[in-house]
Amino acid sequence: MKPPSIKKFDYLYLGSIVVGLIIFALTYQTAMEAAQAEIAASGTEIGDVGPGLLIGGLAFGIAVNLALWFLVSGLRIEFVKWILAIFAAWGVVSVLIGLTSGEMLLSQLLGLIPMAMSIAAIYFLFQPDAKAWFAERRRSD
Repeated sequence: MKPPSIKKFDYLYLGSIVVGLIIFALTYQTAMEAAQAEIAASGTEIGDVGPGLLIGGLAFGIAVNLALWFLVSGLRIEFVKWILAIFAAWGVVSVLIGLTSGEMLLSQLLGLIPMAMSIAAIYFLFQPDAKAWFAERRRSD
């Protein structure tokens, strides 16, 4: 049975994915316009692949997040929590760089919500009951 910290991790991490999907849906048009403007500014003629790129990127991101969640929560592979921590740290650094450049879009600001949820989820992976839960699997192997 999963300890409380792992259950909290599950709720927060999966919740962050759902919140991210909602934010994507709410800011899709703005993101599309920004992507098209960037493509036009670069002078590249790639046709109308913007929507496919955005949806493909979203699908890839969700697949990676679900795979990482399953490795931690389903298979109890402890070192994956460090991968999640590194991704979270990279996200924080990216936000700080965005803040210093002064170019934060609404979608990026809203993206702070699922990022905070992910960071909180990862925090629970380092709690004593979660550590014992991971260690229990190692002993049974």
